[in-house]
Amino acid sequence: MPGRQHPEVAPLRKQAIGLLLCACALAPAVAAGIPALAQTSQAAPETTPSTPTGGIGPAVFPQAEAASARMQRAYRRWRRKLDHYDVWLGRNLVVAARHEQRSATAVELRRSIRTMKTRFQRFLRSEEGRTVVFRYKVRKIPSSGRQQLASIASCESHGNPRAVGGGGTYRGMYQFSFSTWQIVGGSGDPAAASRHEQTWRAWLLLSRHGAGHWPVCG
Repeated sequence: MPGRQHPEVAPLRKQAIGLLLCACALAPAVAAGIPALAQTSQAAPETTPSTPTGGIGPAVFPQAEAASARMQRAYRRWRRKLDHYDVWLGRNLVVAARHEQRSATAVELRRSIRTMKTRFQRFLRSEEGRTVVFRYKVRKIPSSGRQQLASIASCESHGNPRAVGGGGTYRGMYQFSFSTWQIVGGSGDPAAASRHEQTWRAWLLLSRHGAGHWPVCG
């Protein structure tokens, strides 16, 4: 009949009215929550973890101990020593740390000094290293001492560092015996040592004990 609703339409209309009433009740709470959420997001700035850019050092890691003035002096002294003998140095850690706007740490300088000592000892064990070291030592001999040593060497061996005399007992430029060679710190065969080492050890013998070890040529 016209104007009469279908029996199934009434329940659907009631459900729609109920949902509309719930939505109206929740709207004020939702509207009040949105500004609070936005304010909270603005109050908490985004943070990102910082990463060190200056390397390990007191400015980045406060627990890293800065190298003392004494350790820095030892570090510079070893660098000068290696540079003097033309041994490879590596980069200067104190300068590198300064460029990174921090202080060099005790750990890195201690490690570097240990490495330089090892490198220098390895250099000294090489034939080239021993030659270089004793060449610098010979320069410390006064001119009068060098003249006297040159005279002894000319008389004993004609300046031949490989000379052997006395049936093998006396060896080298200055005709060292093995026992005399050991007295002045030598090891091995005197005639196998470099010319500079023989001259330096002859100077030690001459300056400490006089020319008595060369009764004819001294």
